[in-house]
Amino acid sequence: MVDIDRITELVGNKNFEEAQTLLAEALKEDANNIELIKLAGLTEVNLQNWESAKTHFETVVKFIPEDATSWFYLASCYDNLGDFISSKNAYIKVIDLRADYVDAYKNLCVVLLKLNQPSEAISFAFRANAIAEEDYIFDFVAGTAYLKIKEFDKSIEPFMRALEKSPNNVGIYSSLGTAYMAVGNKDEAIKCYKKALELKPDDPMVYYNLGSAYQVQNLHREASEYLRKAVEMDDEDESFKVALAMSLVKSENFKEAADIYKKLLVYHPEKENYKYNLVTCYEALGELRTAITMLESMVYLNQKFILPAQRLASLYIKVNQPAKAKEIYDNILLKNNPNAETLHQYAVLSSSLCDTDTAERILKKVIKMNPNIARAHKDLAVIYLNKRLFDYADEEFKTAMKLSPNDFEILFEYGNFLYSISKNNEAERYYSEALELEPNNILALTFMALNKLVLNQLDEAKEYIMKALHIDHHHEYILFCAGRIMLARKEYEDAKRYLIKAVEQNPDIETQNALAHCYYELGDYQQALNIFNNILAKYPENISVLMNIAKCYEGLNDNDSALEYLDKLVTIFPEDEDAHDMIRKLS
Repeated sequence: MVDIDRITELVGNKNFEEAQTLLAEALKEDANNIELIKLAGLTEVNLQNWESAKTHFETVVKFIPEDATSWFYLASCYDNLGDFISSKNAYIKVIDLRADYVDAYKNLCVVLLKLNQPSEAISFAFRANAIAEEDYIFDFVAGTAYLKIKEFDKSIEPFMRALEKSPNNVGIYSSLGTAYMAVGNKDEAIKCYKKALELKPDDPMVYYNLGSAYQVQNLHREASEYLRKAVEMDDEDESFKVALAMSLVKSENFKEAADIYKKLLVYHPEKENYKYNLVTCYEALGELRTAITMLESMVYLNQKFILPAQRLASLYIKVNQPAKAKEIYDNILLKNNPNAETLHQYAVLSSSLCDTDTAERILKKVIKMNPNIARAHKDLAVIYLNKRLFDYADEEFKTAMKLSPNDFEILFEYGNFLYSISKNNEAERYYSEALELEPNNILALTFMALNKLVLNQLDEAKEYIMKALHIDHHHEYILFCAGRIMLARKEYEDAKRYLIKAVEQNPDIETQNALAHCYYELGDYQQALNIFNNILAKYPENISVLMNIAKCYEGLNDNDSALEYLDKLVTIFPEDEDAHDMIRKLS
């Protein structure tokens, strides 16, 4: 005989396994007993046997369709089985039967969010608020739903109401922080996240949210501190590691970032973005060969992936393999439909390899594709300048400046253009504007100094070249220019010191010639003569060098040798009056 009281007692005492056994036996005797079926359904719910529970409650509501509680349990079964549409309909049936069934509203709102029906969730949440004014959950649901439909400003008020009802709720603070972030109120977002952290310091998601808030503000050192803590607390969450690695890169902590990307690649060797980010770290750490090896593999496996190919080309340039870089770009152009920016990079590379014809052709194509790339106009202007097409160069420079009036490179190169065509007063203006943008740029300081030298403003020339030397006192060209300026100022000992250092690095003819003049002015005619003879061996018909050798012999009181070189000079250039005057003087 069925002992329904005993079964009810077992269910009430939560002894569900024994109740389940007795119910199975009882239902064999009385399979259509609705009360037994309902008890069986309740038992299976508590044992989380959702499929079996669903079958029982479907039977109950079939025979007693007005049983709101059975509909509620049936809805819960559907929910746990992933049948959210049926769950939604069952919860709505519960509310239709009992308009004050608060738990049905709660569960329905959650299901509606799962179904991505936030507007309906808001509607039911507002209805429930009128029934359960003190319950925070419905305001929280409304705020969450507004977040889902990206009406971020509307989400703040319900979250604030929810906090009034549940002031120590970590979830509300976290969601309110997200809302504040979305509307751009980063300070309030951080306050919310910090309050959540205070309430639940053992929750890695709270640290992640706080780190993300700092990350959005480009405060990557602060972001790293919190994101690192999130990773320490939950080493399994990949998103925590990815966020931390990004902030570490941004804060130039490349070693730690590289370690994270290497670990991520162990689990996801197929992820190209992890590989590419690791390459960035290796490059920053100076491990260029490792970076190149990785990029070569990436480019080989996917030759249409342009970004790694471009990065590989730039690394080839860094390790002085421009031909390989050009080969990469040739391949990009052959197998892809490159944009104007990629073509521009190819043109710059071609120019650096002295293939100016290709560079000019590509730059014209770039400008046709996108006439607003200011540096393309500048680069084309430089090519025209080198070809002595001054009017074309001037036009392209002016277009570049119109497009980008505060670009250092454009201002500096236009200054160089004006310097090269002897418009030195105008050149000074553009060098000055360039230096306002980059006051410590050694090339701008050096060329400003040379321009001042041409203008015979020797004190200012010295001032600028000394600034450049202070920044880089080993730079061969700066040392040479300093020597030239000191020579013009008749500060011969300083000139000699700078020029000797320059010659040691680059014994080109111009530097040797300046050093020889310096020795001559110091009265060290033999040293000057030795250098001039070295130059003459390479340029035997250079009349300027022949004259300087004659002057050195004159200083050494060797007039016969001086006359010998003067005779060679006038044989090459009979019209040289200075040479004839010197011959008459020494004869």
